[in-house]
Amino acid sequence: MRLPPELRVPAAQAAGSALFSILVAVLISLTGALGLWSNSDVRVEVDAKVVQAVGCAKADQPEEVTYQRDGREERIKLDACGHEVGEPVRIALGEETASLAHARTSATTDARPLGVVLCVFAGIAGAGFAELFRRTAGESLRTRAVGP
Repeated sequence: MRLPPELRVPAAQAAGSALFSILVAVLISLTGALGLWSNSDVRVEVDAKVVQAVGCAKADQPEEVTYQRDGREERIKLDACGHEVGEPVRIALGEETASLAHARTSATTDARPLGVVLCVFAGIAGAGFAELFRRTAGESLRTRAVGP
């Protein structure tokens, strides 16, 4: 059975809603919702020397390191453990504490393009769901008008 003309959704309208959904997903992804252009990965890394070592059994206490900044020796707490006094380490400076330069706790940029692609697929799926919903709503209207 065919739907009455007032309940048919033209293919162009369905394609338009799918394209709109995909464009919205791409725009949200590329405008920074996934952090593509955030500066959270910008870190200042310097060479330092451990001046107060802490064993890993007492990991709640930070170690202390010294590093050179503008010709002066600065001292900062290091959120690490198990180093020897005088051991050279590469650190990433934070506001109050430093961390080891090779230790990363934030997301890397390697997975972000995959996030954009998945967001586009979510847009396609959303458009497909909207199209199916419109068809089912039209079918239920037709069934009500004609009867069982």
